[in-house]
Amino acid sequence: MTTMFRYEPVPRDTGMEEALAARTADAAWFLARQYGFGEFRGEDTSSPVSVSIAQETHRLDLWRSSSDADWQPYDPATMVLEELVEQEPVEGPDARLMTAGALRWRRALAAAGLVDLLPAFARICPFDAEGPLAPTGLSAAVRDRLPDPVALAPWAARLAEHDETAAKEFDAPETGTAREALATAAAAWLSWWQARVPAVEEAEASPPPDAWNTNRLEYAFEVSASSLPGLELRAEEYHGGHLDWWAVDAPDTQLPVDETAIRRDGRRIIPTPAVYGGMPVSRFWEMEDARIDFGSVDASPADLGRLMLVAFATVYNSDWFCIPLPLTVGALSRVVDCTVTDVFGDQTPLFHATADDQVTWNLYGLGDKAYTSRSTPDLSTPPSPWMYRPASLPGGLESPPAESVVLLRDEQANLAWAVEESVADGAGERVDRHERWTTAARPRPAPEPGTAPRYLVATEVPAHWFPLVPEALSDMESIRFRLTGLLRDETYPQAPLGRLLRETDWLFEEEVPRSGIRVERSRQFTRWQDGAPHSWTTRRKASGSGGGSSGLRFDVLDESGSL
Repeated sequence: MTTMFRYEPVPRDTGMEEALAARTADAAWFLARQYGFGEFRGEDTSSPVSVSIAQETHRLDLWRSSSDADWQPYDPATMVLEELVEQEPVEGPDARLMTAGALRWRRALAAAGLVDLLPAFARICPFDAEGPLAPTGLSAAVRDRLPDPVALAPWAARLAEHDETAAKEFDAPETGTAREALATAAAAWLSWWQARVPAVEEAEASPPPDAWNTNRLEYAFEVSASSLPGLELRAEEYHGGHLDWWAVDAPDTQLPVDETAIRRDGRRIIPTPAVYGGMPVSRFWEMEDARIDFGSVDASPADLGRLMLVAFATVYNSDWFCIPLPLTVGALSRVVDCTVTDVFGDQTPLFHATADDQVTWNLYGLGDKAYTSRSTPDLSTPPSPWMYRPASLPGGLESPPAESVVLLRDEQANLAWAVEESVADGAGERVDRHERWTTAARPRPAPEPGTAPRYLVATEVPAHWFPLVPEALSDMESIRFRLTGLLRDETYPQAPLGRLLRETDWLFEEEVPRSGIRVERSRQFTRWQDGAPHSWTTRRKASGSGGGSSGLRFDVLDESGSL
């Protein structure tokens, strides 16, 4: 027989205040621990209590597409910098406006009771249905029943002037009421059309955006402030989509302080300790964040960078403070005075990190790589003291890519290729080039027994693959890629169908890396801070998915034996 005993404390009080107080009578132990950690050396000095800041601010009000172009006005309050940089030149109405104009004319005829005249207008003013980019499917069916607004505009002008000959061309009723209703509808439609399409003549080949570099497939532009001459922010590698401060660079130019542009913050700024997740806490009886354990960091003895980061985060974490710095949107600013007041009333001025130390890099500073060579950037120059807070897009709607091009390297064929994945047809609909090529390809018959193999000089390459042939430059040490075409059957187009490759003659070799690149065109729509709508076509450059194979082979025996 076993007897069990359980010892339980009998509390004299129902509260837990005494346990939570964590009282200790060994004060000497705490003093010894403070001495061991060096807390009596006084190296931390005093604590800051307030900071006064003065900054020089210049509002950016000019922009240009290149160093040779003229400066254009820019107002961040009403203009979208992404739209100014990315928008494509408009030579005529786009596909969406063409369809909207045709449908509006149909509704105008229906409101006038003359909808029976619509087939005559569609017959005399038809949409262009020829060419490799002619619409198909539903878009073609809709356009067959509607007139082309570009061709309709001169007829509408004649109808609005009560031209009897023009009215007879469309079999309009000869009654005065019908002719007057047709003239009124034509005048109203023409007023609506001309307000949206001031010039309807389409060019043979639309030029690329002024800021688009066709040899690098990226944007380049400059912005500046008229009140700050001698300092231009330059962006030479803007890939499109979203413009932020890191897209521009500033030169290492020492400019004097403009006293008229200095703005002092009248508020009392109180610094707060810098914190991060899992940092050691400053209080003794406080539990730390268990999700981060610096003691379990996997670092070898030779991994000095990681060990230094852990030591810095654990030992010096309480030596950093944060203060807010309000910046004007769409302006260039630099701090000209930063004075810290401590608990003893002493005031200490702080200067830029480059004033005393030879700092040549800053994570959030405006670099100067746009003003140096891409191949050999100058890393000895200090970062710019200026800070740029652009008026960037808060968000918007973006359509699926209407055109997509992939640039990749084919190691087996020892070539680089420009592949048109998709283009936009005449109605603005997406056309899959690979799907269209496979649909139009002639099927090969099955080989007959005993058929001898057929010798091929080269295998067939898809029609939407265009070679980038290496071309030696004058220095004979570097090359560039020349966009060329392959000799194909007359069934397939010889030139690219999309705008991106039609505008490009050659590319720098470094623009086609081993990982490849992808360039897309899509539509953007957003509302700016004043509520005004903005829409434009943007181009976006991103990394690709590696190399590829075109299937190009030379001196091949075709086992099918078919011709």
